[in-house]
This record gives sequence, C-alpha cells and structure tokens, in this order.
Amino acid sequence: MATQPEFPPPDTIEPQSPPEAPPGPGPAEDPFSEPPEIIPDVPDQDYPGRENDPA
Repeated sequence: MATQPEFPPPDTIEPQSPPEAPPGPGPAEDPFSEPPEIIPDVPDQDYPGRENDPA
C-alpha cells in the first residue's frame, strides 16, 4: 500500500476537468479579460441644449 501515490493516476484525472476552467478561454467568457468602457456623464458637444434642457 505504501507504493500507491496519494493522488490518482493521470488517466483518472483527465475526465474530471473543472467546468470553471475551459480549455480555450474566450474573450466573451472571460469577464476580466478587458474592463468595460466607462462613458462619463457629460453633455454632448454636438447638442449642448439636449441634456441641459430645463424642461
């Protein structure tokens, strides 16, 4: 019994691949691949009266 390793053989580990780690990480599946573009809340330069409308 002392000759058996504490971990199972490789042929037993292969089919047990965790779903959290896909073999091919895609940009659409990885939320941390690139931060979303932050658009500041500023009035449009082309239409200054649209957001500053006192209505």
